[in-house]
Amino acid sequence: MKLLIEDYPYPADKVRGLLGGDEPFETDGFCRVGKVGYYYNPSIKDCVFILPKVILDYHESEKEDTVFREFNPVDIIDVDVAFREERLTPEQRDFIYNLSTWIYRAIAEFARINSELPDSQRSRIIYRKQFSNVSLNGQKSDGTLIDIILSLIKFANENRDFFMFIIKNIHSGFNKINWNKTIASKTAIVKNKVPHYFEVVNKKKQINLDEELIIIFYSILHYVRDKFGFPVNLTFNYDLITGAKFDSYINGLGKARLLQIKYKYFSDKALKLWNLCYCFFARLEQMASNPSWSEYLFVSNFNIVFETMIDELISETNIPPELRDQRDGKIVDHIYPYASLVSPTDIYHIGDSKYYKVGGSIHGNSEYKQYTYARNVIHFNLDLFLRYGDEAFNKGALPYLDTLTDGYNVTPNFFISAEIDKEYSYSEPGVHVHKANDGKNYAVSKHFANRLFDRDTLWLAHYDINFLYVLALFVSPHQTVRDEFKNDIRNRFREHFIGLLNGKYEFFKFNITPDEMKNFVIRNFRELTGKIFHFNDTLILALEKGHEDTAKIKYKYSEIITDYKLI
Repeated sequence: MKLLIEDYPYPADKVRGLLGGDEPFETDGFCRVGKVGYYYNPSIKDCVFILPKVILDYHESEKEDTVFREFNPVDIIDVDVAFREERLTPEQRDFIYNLSTWIYRAIAEFARINSELPDSQRSRIIYRKQFSNVSLNGQKSDGTLIDIILSLIKFANENRDFFMFIIKNIHSGFNKINWNKTIASKTAIVKNKVPHYFEVVNKKKQINLDEELIIIFYSILHYVRDKFGFPVNLTFNYDLITGAKFDSYINGLGKARLLQIKYKYFSDKALKLWNLCYCFFARLEQMASNPSWSEYLFVSNFNIVFETMIDELISETNIPPELRDQRDGKIVDHIYPYASLVSPTDIYHIGDSKYYKVGGSIHGNSEYKQYTYARNVIHFNLDLFLRYGDEAFNKGALPYLDTLTDGYNVTPNFFISAEIDKEYSYSEPGVHVHKANDGKNYAVSKHFANRLFDRDTLWLAHYDINFLYVLALFVSPHQTVRDEFKNDIRNRFREHFIGLLNGKYEFFKFNITPDEMKNFVIRNFRELTGKIFHFNDTLILALEKGHEDTAKIKYKYSEIITDYKLI
């Protein structure tokens, strides 16, 4: 297998010819591949995988991007050679193969989702070319060689009991004595009128059709492991078809033999196993007969795929479309209604995916754009209430403005970026707060100090998530697992925001009756504007810690306020 990394500047002579006619653009002797995905190159008879740049990290001492925090990407273009020369450990090689297949599956899932969208919403970043294969029922089945290989491996992993059952039935009785042949061919010694045989003839083991299919199947897996490097566990100790004999199977014998035994199978699993083996040999035969015909599944702008992955895992689809496709042309990556930080109502939480190399940073333009997203969402909701009153709730509006205090609900706003788990785990979300170079884990935009509930006071957090976990969850067939993660991640983000605000502000509750509340707000509006917010007959006060006005206001209202904490 050959390995390239998106956007990495390779010396042109190291990558020339790997991608056939779809060569990367060469500048000053260097080539960058702007796509991510899979390519089968018939001229080298090998697979080329282009992995996302998120797997790169910056090696500070060497002043260069590395893989596994030690390898220059040029040194591991040929994964098999790097492994044979003991530059890559078995664990590192297996990680590369596994990640390649996860990326391929994620792109295939993205292509599926994309195909279900209206034509006007489809991404124009997918590049696909593949053979057609003939399935068992005679219908055309479009898929790449990698699709077939992954299906073979999946069948092996999920059907161990099926193979054990078949083998046990095949081998039962092999050690029983064949008395007819023993009596006819061996000499007996008679004692007390009872014949005794010192040599007996056992029933001979013969390969039946079920066993032949299993041998063909595991021979394919052996070939896949040796040729393409996919980690495969060859469980059963058979004499497999290898070497020149397997080459003859690739060149037509495998397909022909499978057709000969096609109608000997009746169970659903046996039929599926036959079909997988047939598709494999049919595909290789097609490739052999069309040596110039490549196949590939690419995406350009992998950041759009990453956005889709995150969106599928955290966002909500049943929201007004204007919240995502905003009127000024901006498109929000992720948005969903969830529990407010300060009141017992839902509010829109807004997120933006950031896809870059590990250690990359978010620039000022991205922050200002994210604040604009929040302002647009607030204005959209206010506009619905102005036009439709209480009917606005039926159109997806949520209560941002408290009409008693003219205070605005806090809008949770965040970036989410990818990183690779240090243990290379696919099972841990690894969600944590991202700290900027200045040590801060937040940003804030405001027009006035000490006014949390002002419309223009906007807080922005930044989180990292394990890219490997996102990959695995995105292609998982288990919707309940994704739903559990969605609930968990939304709650984590909310709890972090609450912790952030509790750390920056002191919160108090006014101990006044509902009847007194309106007059109290009117009398003290000038001093408390942007600092108070009301819900369910509860009036809360937020004062910025360390601000010069905070101590004075606390003292003035000390007799009618008590401590309050956001929860």
